[in-house]
Amino acid sequence: MTKCTNLVLALLFGFTLAAQNTDGFEDWEYEGEWEVPVGWEVNNTFEVYPCSVKEEEAFSGEYALRLRSFGPSFEGYASGLAQRKFYVTPIDALLALQVKVDSLLSGGFAAVRAYGKASNYLDPIGEWQIAELTDGFEHIEILLDEQRLPDSVLLVIESGTTPGPLGYDGYTEMVVDQLEFVINVSASQEPGRNRKARIFPVPAREQATVRFSGWQAGLEVQLELWDVNGRLVLQTRGTTPAFTFECGGLPRGVYGYRLKRNGSIIQADRIVLH
Repeated sequence: MTKCTNLVLALLFGFTLAAQNTDGFEDWEYEGEWEVPVGWEVNNTFEVYPCSVKEEEAFSGEYALRLRSFGPSFEGYASGLAQRKFYVTPIDALLALQVKVDSLLSGGFAAVRAYGKASNYLDPIGEWQIAELTDGFEHIEILLDEQRLPDSVLLVIESGTTPGPLGYDGYTEMVVDQLEFVINVSASQEPGRNRKARIFPVPAREQATVRFSGWQAGLEVQLELWDVNGRLVLQTRGTTPAFTFECGGLPRGVYGYRLKRNGSIIQADRIVLH
């Protein structure tokens, strides 16, 4: 346990890269024999697996980040880690991303944590963790602590295992993509707390309507529809307070949707097409 903790702390303190964008993991470079996303510090020091490899059919462009843990294993080499420091502003209080947990053995977990500058990047200001498989890509939103949101955030993504009597138990593979810091409208603007959108009918058939409440009329909104394999299958635009879109050509099933305004996510959920 101590060795693993020291490893994490060493990586945290040794990480100095800073970047302005969160456009995804589309730029890759070789570090020795491993190909890794540009600007990311990754734990690729062991020969068993690389911690990050290209993942086909990802949300953002061609490739995403895959992390693999090293358990069950001996003490000190339990987790696959990737991290990067981003500059943010106090209004960027929401971290949105897509996560897929591909493989999991008992004791494994997937985690995403944001650390603030005020605590020397040791005290999380927002985190998410799961110990079960996801059904394809899941949309995750992590609300950051606005009171402690600094000018930079250290984002740590971990494919982890837990300590056991003979070392570390469990195994996890996870894929992360579509990473972005977005404006948390409802938290930063009091009048926006009652802003909502509803898609009906449920389930939808040939057409569906998006109706907004609490929003000013005439605002342009973008709708994105994703299938369970993480493919963008529909993209359209409309204006508040309501607009209708065609969906009859899509196969039946569950889809994820994102409503965006000026590049920021204002709502994300699922819709059923029948």
